[in-house]
Amino acid sequence: LDIGIEGAVVRIETRAEAPRQFKAAYELPLDIDTAASEAKLENGVLTLRLAKLEPVSKVVNLAIS
Repeated sequence: LDIGIEGAVVRIETRAEAPRQFKAAYELPLDIDTAASEAKLENGVLTLRLAKLEPVSKVVNLAIS
């Protein structure tokens, strides 16, 4: 399996040489922290533990003169 994460979208698909083909994409409500996420395949069951990325404030304070 190949698992790709881009922002809040998780894509799961089989590789070309797999006997059965599967492809899916899931959009989640928040962006995913890829460094804190993990995937495990055990006995044919795929388990994804996805950590949400904390939103970063982009507010810039201006000095009043």
